[in-house]
Amino acid sequence: MSKIRAAVIGAGGKMGTRTSKNLAKLSEKYDLMLVENAPAGIDSIHARGLELTPVEEALARAEVVVFAVPDTLIQKLSAIYVPMLQPGTGFMILDPAAAVAKELTLREDCTFGVAHPCHPSFLLDQDTPEARADRFGGDGGKQDIVMSKICGDDAVFAKMQETARDMYAAEHAYVMTSEQIAFLEPTLVELLGATCLYAMSETVDEAERRGINRDAAVSFLAGHIYNLTCNFLGYIPGKPPVSDACKVAIGLGNRLVMREDWKRIWDDEVLHKVIHTMLHPDDPQI
Repeated sequence: MSKIRAAVIGAGGKMGTRTSKNLAKLSEKYDLMLVENAPAGIDSIHARGLELTPVEEALARAEVVVFAVPDTLIQKLSAIYVPMLQPGTGFMILDPAAAVAKELTLREDCTFGVAHPCHPSFLLDQDTPEARADRFGGDGGKQDIVMSKICGDDAVFAKMQETARDMYAAEHAYVMTSEQIAFLEPTLVELLGATCLYAMSETVDEAERRGINRDAAVSFLAGHIYNLTCNFLGYIPGKPPVSDACKVAIGLGNRLVMREDWKRIWDDEVLHKVIHTMLHPDDPQI
């Protein structure tokens, strides 16, 4: 069986390193080409014992291109690199924002998609302590990914799915639209989840300021988050309800902590304004 010719653009950056690391381990399956122009990124690739490929050569040979560049550069750089692709190439970005904002340069004779990791869930059983310690995924910890086909050929997208599962060392690939992925991130995970969790970390700081042992506060909070997450998502057999007092507290929290109209984050208009502001913070829309 012939190898998949894969190129990672930005292979020395944060996401480029994570995605190229696992592909490099599968040398029997991938003819891997790494592209990087930042000095620190070049040094990191050489430190891993790997070599660089000029971008012109990589794009001329690649069947699948992993575009591991910052979201804010996708508009500028895809306009440069997409015209250099060979017809039939699969081009994969790692976040849906540029696709939803229509800032990704497209071609009718190539296939374009998004692949983004879910990261290891605390609801998943990991096989080893090392896997349990993998917070980002791809380094032993089980995780899933989400993907979308923006446009193009199904057979090429199938090869892109295979490449994405390998580079993220993923258990499952859930395929949906790019806009649905965007509702997962930023809406679900960042606007709501990260905001609430950051507030929790600030609350732990406040508990410590008030003389509560920090380790006790972290243990109490983390244990209850795990318990309540399993409860609310239906992972506790019998789905036992929370206490009446907890229900009252949740109602109070919706008034004291959450804005009463917070579910507007699921409006299409808000999503597009959020994505524009994230990609162009100098031109905020919300």
